[in-house]
Amino acid sequence: MKKIFLTSILVFATLHSFASNGEKKSYSIVEVVTPAKEIYDDGIYRTLFSAFYITNEEGNKVLSSGEVFDKAANVKLTEGTYKIYYSDSNGKLSSKDLEVTKGNFLRIELK
Repeated sequence: MKKIFLTSILVFATLHSFASNGEKKSYSIVEVVTPAKEIYDDGIYRTLFSAFYITNEEGNKVLSSGEVFDKAANVKLTEGTYKIYYSDSNGKLSSKDLEVTKGNFLRIELK
């Protein structure tokens, strides 16, 4: 848990330093922690986070992420209201509303 937090901070700092002055404060980094399962992959057990997609207020898909290994996905979103769609622990399509304010780091845990 501590390692994931430190890695997230490092990723945020790196993205923040590469952004141009005009873009620096116009977006937020959102760590999306979807339901995960442990799978055996090539000799080791790895955590596989489920896929998700995000829509804006008008219902248009703004980004999607497939399944990812080992750490939750970090996405960049501009200020606004969004909805995240994901498969819950039972495999049913679920959603959660998300309010993003510019320049912040958010961590969303979905179950």
